[in-house]
Amino acid sequence: MPYYGHRCGIVPARVRDAWWVCSTCAADFVPRCGICQAPAPVIDHQPGFTGYAYGRLCSACVARVQSGGPWRKRRALAIAARRDVLLERYPGLAVVRDVRSMIMLAGRIDDREVEVRLRVSARQYTGDRYIFHVEVGPAWTSVTIPDLGLPEPLRRNLSHDPPAITQTQVRWLRVAFAHLGKLDVLTALTTILERTAAPPVRA
Repeated sequence: MPYYGHRCGIVPARVRDAWWVCSTCAADFVPRCGICQAPAPVIDHQPGFTGYAYGRLCSACVARVQSGGPWRKRRALAIAARRDVLLERYPGLAVVRDVRSMIMLAGRIDDREVEVRLRVSARQYTGDRYIFHVEVGPAWTSVTIPDLGLPEPLRRNLSHDPPAITQTQVRWLRVAFAHLGKLDVLTALTTILERTAAPPVRA
């Protein structure tokens, strides 16, 4: 088991048996499960350190994730669920590409071209997994994140590449996210469509 890096640099005498937290540098820190956020229970002590049962995932969440099968199988099922919720809400979309690494939807919504790419895994050097292309009018010569009116939780999941306007057969707004839940993909597309139906309003 590892121990958490800390300012005083003291190394625990025992580095196994627990996740160790320095009692001096991080007296108030308690590791939590990265999925359910349950605080880890204390299971051991040694001079200068408190030992916790886990530092990343609790045993219940580990078991639940493993029961879902291999990573790629779980991701494929998650992407399929996002595909289905979009197709149910927007019947104008259809699957135009379905390969191992990605599902692509395309079609017309409110007389505008729309494309959505749902990636099973991100490409190397990029965190883009959920990519939306929405046709916009000529007034959209540039775009900022506030222009999109996204809820704060979705803003935090935007990819490192900022939203952008591109031009091919039509003028596209491109917005990419590193992560979106099943209902988040619906919120993201609906919000983008509503905010771009009219020219941008800026102070």
